[in-house]
Amino acid sequence: MMTHKRGNKYNAIWLSVPAYHDLTPKYKSYEEVSQWNGTEMKEMSQYLLGVLTESPRGRSPSQLPIFNRTIECTRALLELYIYAQYKSHDDATLSYMEDALHHFHTFKDDFLLGRAGKVAKAEANARGTEFAKKRKKLQETMAITVDAVQEASRIERLA
Repeated sequence: MMTHKRGNKYNAIWLSVPAYHDLTPKYKSYEEVSQWNGTEMKEMSQYLLGVLTESPRGRSPSQLPIFNRTIECTRALLELYIYAQYKSHDDATLSYMEDALHHFHTFKDDFLLGRAGKVAKAEANARGTEFAKKRKKLQETMAITVDAVQEASRIERLA
């Protein structure tokens, strides 16, 4: 989504899904969630495909095949997830799970395109650390400036 500049639209649709029956309203965008608990995972699986299908609306025709492959991959993964929740399995459900897994592996390469490698992650972490240091220094400078203004104001009142 981010590669095709659709991340903001995806997050907006994600946050706009209303609370309905056993679905709770969302307070964080999809990309802000760092870890899913069981209830969140169950809820997410109920409408992830719908949000994903809606988000590329208005895309260029050249992006259509990529989005369709991404939707197929997600559908296969969700199908496998749903089958895995069965309490017991027979030959048919195991076959369905194998088919879903095979289908997922057929289309998963599109997700790997947006995945950051070790070098990119290391650079991002270094930039984040550098940004945090600059922000801290700026906050300290601003605190000193505020203190100086307050002191000048106090001296002026005494005079």
